[in-house]
Amino acid sequence: MEQDTIAQLKKINWFTELREDFFDALAQKVRKRILNRDEILFNKGDVGNSLFIINSGRVKIVTQDSQNNEVILNQVGAGEVIGEMALLDYEPRSAGVVALEETSVMELSREDFMEILSRQPELALSIIRSLIARLRHNTSYIENITEMSRRVARGDYSFISETPSVQTDEDKIGQLMAEFIAMVQGVREREEELKEQVQKLAPQIDEAKRKQVFEEIIGTDFYANLKQQAQKLRAQRMDNK
Repeated sequence: MEQDTIAQLKKINWFTELREDFFDALAQKVRKRILNRDEILFNKGDVGNSLFIINSGRVKIVTQDSQNNEVILNQVGAGEVIGEMALLDYEPRSAGVVALEETSVMELSREDFMEILSRQPELALSIIRSLIARLRHNTSYIENITEMSRRVARGDYSFISETPSVQTDEDKIGQLMAEFIAMVQGVREREEELKEQVQKLAPQIDEAKRKQVFEEIIGTDFYANLKQQAQKLRAQRMDNK
């Protein structure tokens, strides 16, 4: 069983450059867990006392918007490490994690993690590389979202069709981009719906305006005098007959 655990650990990106004896020590520390579909691994705001290594299956990383609706930040699968941020900075969990399918994970406590880290300084370098890669992706995401926001402000929605919707494991910001594009698509659809409603209302508005103008005209003294003169002319014609 321990050999199976070691074989799984060797597939993790964090550990690819570490010494062989590292895996023996790590395999003795991790605790395996099985998550059912829709099972919550942890919630946003929870105390972060451990990190998790995904062996198989997939999970979604989620938060909530101002109306408490779920917002999916990312989806990750086998070979990924999650929950390490709270482990390193001692802050509450910045997001929640929910299983998308039956998922196998290995849990490593902060105490065991710090012990191994002190004995294996190579692990610190591997973690730094991983965090730098994530920072690069976040920078790319911010740049793309900024540009898209400017285009939305100009009424330009063409990027919706320009941006591929297919996500890959290498594109860690794919889910966030998809969520943003879905939001913009909703804005665009509501804008088009509003335009259609305005077009339908335009004749009614024009008719109401014409009625208002007509009522204003017939309410003037000029119109009243003109009406009286017309009546006198009709009366004179009747008398002449």
